[in-house]
Amino acid sequence: MRTILVGLDGSDDCLPAVDLGIRWAKRFDSLLIGIGVVDEPSIRGFQPEGHVSPTYQVAYEQLLKETRHKVERALEQFAIRCSNERISFKLLEDEGQPCERILTELQRYDLLILGCRTHFRHASDQHPCQTLEHVLRAASRPVVVAPQISSIESREGIVVAYDGSVQSARALQAFLSTGLAADGGPIHIVSVHPDSLVEAARIADRASEFLRFHDIDATRVPLVGSSASQKFLTHAIENNVKLIVMGAYGQARVKEFFFGSATCTALEQTSIPLFLFH
Repeated sequence: MRTILVGLDGSDDCLPAVDLGIRWAKRFDSLLIGIGVVDEPSIRGFQPEGHVSPTYQVAYEQLLKETRHKVERALEQFAIRCSNERISFKLLEDEGQPCERILTELQRYDLLILGCRTHFRHASDQHPCQTLEHVLRAASRPVVVAPQISSIESREGIVVAYDGSVQSARALQAFLSTGLAADGGPIHIVSVHPDSLVEAARIADRASEFLRFHDIDATRVPLVGSSASQKFLTHAIENNVKLIVMGAYGQARVKEFFFGSATCTALEQTSIPLFLFH
């Protein structure tokens, strides 16, 4: 993993993403790139039809100036932090629709880290915007969602939530390509089937053998239950792991978990970063 892109929206919710990015940049000697986006389209979206009055123009320019200042401040704080940590870094200040700009720039890099709540859109300081969800649906690279966590230094191990879908297989392969498998300690392949422990074991075995071909040992954890997401999370919490790997899409119940209203609440409760790919 040579490059890591981190989304900077100037909120406290992005701080865990910066912390995690710095940790991995140190571990893998990676270049850490911070991206801030001026959401000019949303500001311009308030433009009235027809003749633009001087009053509107003044308000528009003021909002644009304030937004640029916010982005520049976030980038400056990121630069100071990276300098203090003595890691290589790069700053990107972009302008446009945040999701589109992040997805475009992500094509240059290996991985993206975002906070569990994003505030890139104009006037989203108090309420999260949908940038995270949109990015997860269309990202060309893995996305790590970093919740509000105290520290992962005391944690060890990784849970791979494997449901046998194409998405979970791709996520596992993408995870392997980053090199994170060598950094996290024991790996648990957790597979959940509604009523068959044998079938759950068969699903987990495919992921386990894939890793074994790359000289990585993993423990199979077949489980039975109707709520796959709850089983994954419970196992992760009980084992105090530092990362959960999962396909961004898969079985319907898993998809609902990640994109439902309880997404950020669950992330905050578990305090475990999620490695997602589709």
